[in-house]
Formats: sequence, structure tokens, C-alpha cells
Amino acid sequence: MKKTDALMKVTSLLVFIALAAYLTVYIVHRASNPVRTALTVTASMSESAPMSGLVIRNELLINSREQYIEVTAEDGSKVAGGQEVAVAYSSEEALERASRLHLLSREIEDVASGESNTVQAAGNREETVFSALTGLSSCLRGGDLSEVDARAGVLSGLIFPSDAGTDTSEEYLAQLQEEYDELKRTSAGDTTPITVSQSGTFSSVVDGYEGVDPAYAQDLTPSALRELIAAERVVDNSSLGKLITSYDWYYVGIIPQEYGRTMLPGQDVELSFGRYYSGTLDAEVDYVGRAEGSEQIVIFRIEKGMADMLAVRAVNAELIYEEYTGLRVPLKGLYRYYAGYLSDADGAALEEGQTVTLDLNGVSREAFVSEIGSASRYGDLPLGVESGSEEDDRPKRRLVVFCWPWTAEDEAPDTSAGGGTVTVGSHGYAAANYYEYDPENPDAQDRLCVFTMTGLQAERKLVSMVYAGEEYCLLSSEGTDALREGNEVILRARDLYNGRVFS
Repeated sequence: MKKTDALMKVTSLLVFIALAAYLTVYIVHRASNPVRTALTVTASMSESAPMSGLVIRNELLINSREQYIEVTAEDGSKVAGGQEVAVAYSSEEALERASRLHLLSREIEDVASGESNTVQAAGNREETVFSALTGLSSCLRGGDLSEVDARAGVLSGLIFPSDAGTDTSEEYLAQLQEEYDELKRTSAGDTTPITVSQSGTFSSVVDGYEGVDPAYAQDLTPSALRELIAAERVVDNSSLGKLITSYDWYYVGIIPQEYGRTMLPGQDVELSFGRYYSGTLDAEVDYVGRAEGSEQIVIFRIEKGMADMLAVRAVNAELIYEEYTGLRVPLKGLYRYYAGYLSDADGAALEEGQTVTLDLNGVSREAFVSEIGSASRYGDLPLGVESGSEEDDRPKRRLVVFCWPWTAEDEAPDTSAGGGTVTVGSHGYAAANYYEYDPENPDAQDRLCVFTMTGLQAERKLVSMVYAGEEYCLLSSEGTDALREGNEVILRARDLYNGRVFS
């Protein structure tokens, strides 16, 4: 028994020592040859220019000198020429009669549908009062003033109930209808409709900018627009609202001249108004003003979103002049590559992962060998000689791919001279000709690539640049072996080359 225990302890100790040795070697290996990766994700980036400015429209004020007025049109509603937008009352008593008529009309509807609050059981009164309060609060928050009087009257009837609560619904309904009919006859001459002369969109918000239309804005300079926005506005007390006579609206913005000078009338752009409108709005450049210092005025015409922007005037916006979508990859994982034919002997003398100096048309780069192809013969066969036979003495060559880290200043290699030099130490290898990829392949034009961790093996994938930022870029890729979302891009690894196996 004791021998068995001792054997188990010795075996356990040996296993522990072996595991500790393996982990030590693994950690040392990883520390001496660290591999860093990043997952690719689909992302979008946009380049924009900030603007400050004013929302303007073609607007007509709706004025009335009457003392007692009730606006009947809803904000943002479309009205036709000759349509009523408000009602003028002849006296304060007439206004009170109208308020009572609204209350009676709502109560009649509730009683007829069996939902009258005044005939509710006493046990449900607390719940009913809470419901009425919630409804009134909702109207006030939403700006639906036409419903406030009616809902306030219902709430008043709940808090201060009348004797009608002891009647049946039929009796109470008859009383309400009788009172309503009598008030209707009495108030027959109390009101005068206020109509509009043409069609448009109604708004009850009057802010003093109604005279600033696109024609007026064309004469503004950036400094004049700022003064206009900062100036105190005078609002006519007789104005009960305004009519927007066009279906389009405009934004006159102050934009940096570097962006404004490239714009032309009729050009399509996108504008973002931040929290005032969800998403972006398609706009058309309507007018480009003259420059003042480093700024200038641009007027944009917009077809959609008027209802959301009715109450907005002075507001900042962003001109989105370019938007990009692609696979997001850190710039540290991006490489430029080039493939060239070397002689069989020179290609065989190189090693994958080896650092070399690559000279192409007088431009030198520190690169590493990414791939070395197998030897193949090239040139025209002598007459009667078969390929691969003993008489086939054409020279052999190898296709070698070189890679180096991408930088913004580095351009795609110039191949017009059709040759270059690969230098290792003091020895130079001549590259007599360079292999050209299919010019119809879009991922071959930029000569860009990344290395992905496929399993435990490095795999080179061709990519095209979509957008380059300071630390990240957006890439596109095509083909069966293209870069995909979720691929693990290698950012740092020693002796990196295509096909390398990482333990």
C-alpha cells in the first residue's frame, strides 16, 4: 500500500514538472514571438463639414384683429385654399359657450358608448380620475390644445360630481343632448371663420423669421447671417399662425470655404441635423454664395422632414459629403505587396519570411519574402521539342511575392521599366520581369493585402482600400478567398509569411 502511494506521488510530481516545463516554454516562445490579431467587422465612416445656419421656408403670416380666437387647424396639417384654420368669437360669453359645447360633445360621446365618467360606480372613481389626469397630461405634452378644454371639463366633473350621477345613462344622455341643442341655437351667430387664401402647411409657431425666404437669403454673407440669428425678433401679436406655401424647405448655412467652393447648384448632398431629425436628409444645393474670409453661404433645398423641422430655426448641421462602408481593419495589419519572377537559383536562395531590400524603378523598400513559388520553365519551345522533355532547356524561374507595411505616403510599385533588384546583405538578385495580376480584378490594382489567422496558419488575402483613417481603414475584398467579416487579421508576428504555421 505504501509503495503504491509513493508511486502515485512520484507520477503526479513528474506530470506537474512536465506541464510546468511546457507552459514555461510556451510562454517564453509567445513572449519572444508575440502574435497580435484583430477581428474584422463591417463598419461605416463619413466625412463631414460642420455648419451653423437657419431653417427657412416660403411663409405667409395669418393675421386677425379679433380678440377672441380659437385655432382649429393642427400644426403640420395640410390646408386648402379657402379652408378654415381658426374661429373668431364675438364676445367672451361666446367663447365660454363654445368651451361648454366642446365639453358637452365629448360627454355625449362617452355616455353613448357607455364610458361616461359621471355615471361610473363610486368604487372606480379613483381609477377614473387617474385616467382623466393622464389623458389631460398627454394632451398638454403633445401640444394638442384643442382637446385640453374637453378633458379638463371631464376631470372637473369627476372631482366635483353633479346630481346627474344618480340618473340612468339614457336620462342623462337626453339631458346632455337637450342642453347641447339649446347652446347650439344660442351660439349660431357667435363665430366667424378665419380662412386662408391659398393651400399650404399650417403652423401656429410664429417667431419673426417669416420674412426670411430663399430669395432674401441669397443676399446674406456669413457675418450678416450671424447678425440676423443673434438679433432680437419682433412678433406681431395679431398673428395667429402662418402658412408654408411650398412643399420644400431650405437650410441656409455657413460653411468653410474649402468645402463650399467645390459645390455647384443642383448637386445632391446629405445633411444631418443631429437630435432634431433621426438619420440624414437628402438635399440639393440651391445656391452658393460669395466667400467672406474663409467662409461662405450655401443654401440647400430639402423635400422631406418638414413636419419634424417646423419648430426649428437656428440650428447647427453637418454636411456629409462622403460616406464609406467596408471591413474595419487596423492600419498595422495592412501591407503593400509585389510579385516578381526571379531565376530558379535566385528564387531558391531566398527564404520565406526573410527580410530583403526591394528596388523597383529606383524606389527602395524594406520588404519580406511572403511566398516563393515552385520552379517553372518559360520562353518559346524549340521546334519539335516537348515541354518537360530532356531537350527542353529553357531557363527556369520562380514567382516570388514581397510584402512591406503600408504607409499613406507609399504608392503602388511602378512596373513601367519591367525589372528591379532584390538585395540580401551585399548580394543582389535580378528580377528580369514582374508578374502582373489580372487588371480586371479590383483587389489587384492597389497591391494591398492582409494576413489572416486561418486555423493556426497565416493566409494572405488581397484587398482594396475604401477609406484610410489615422489608425484604422475600411477595406473591400472579392473572390472565393476574400477577406470576410469575422476573419482574424494578424497585426504583429515575427517571420510572417503566407502559409506560416503558428504553434
